[in-house]
Amino acid sequence: MHDLDKWSSIDLDSAPRRSTSSLEAMINGPETAQRWTQFLASRSYVPKSAQLLAQFAHGEITRFCRCGCNSYDIRVAPDVSLEPLVPAPVRSGCALELAFYTAEQSEPKHTVEINVYIDSNGYFAGIDVDYCGNSAPMPELPVLIEPPFHIHGALLSGL
Repeated sequence: MHDLDKWSSIDLDSAPRRSTSSLEAMINGPETAQRWTQFLASRSYVPKSAQLLAQFAHGEITRFCRCGCNSYDIRVAPDVSLEPLVPAPVRSGCALELAFYTAEQSEPKHTVEINVYIDSNGYFAGIDVDYCGNSAPMPELPVLIEPPFHIHGALLSGL
């Protein structure tokens, strides 16, 4: 038996989830994906928001993470006639990183981190949305302090 074989029988859906707050963890699914995508697109500091929404609308969600974060993967067909989010030289990988403090009054401060990914065609490929560095499940509707304390990526430079 390989070391990895022992993990194949674990039922992650029935595993208990812990939370660092009294709030229930936000369920990850289509509504959550749409909420985070619309959140990003509604922020003036996130460029190409109309393109992001168009690609989300034309895409097919292929995976929802079940670890307690709000991450998802999306596939936009390469034959659609949408403008890529970034041009060819910078394609594939993380195109935008944002980090926010939450309004929770605690020390250390709690954070929500959002990473936007693109595929090799320059199309939207998904986002990772983590709570406190993915050390705890995402609480239901966290209140974020804006602007983000960290924002970086190729999507900002328009390369």
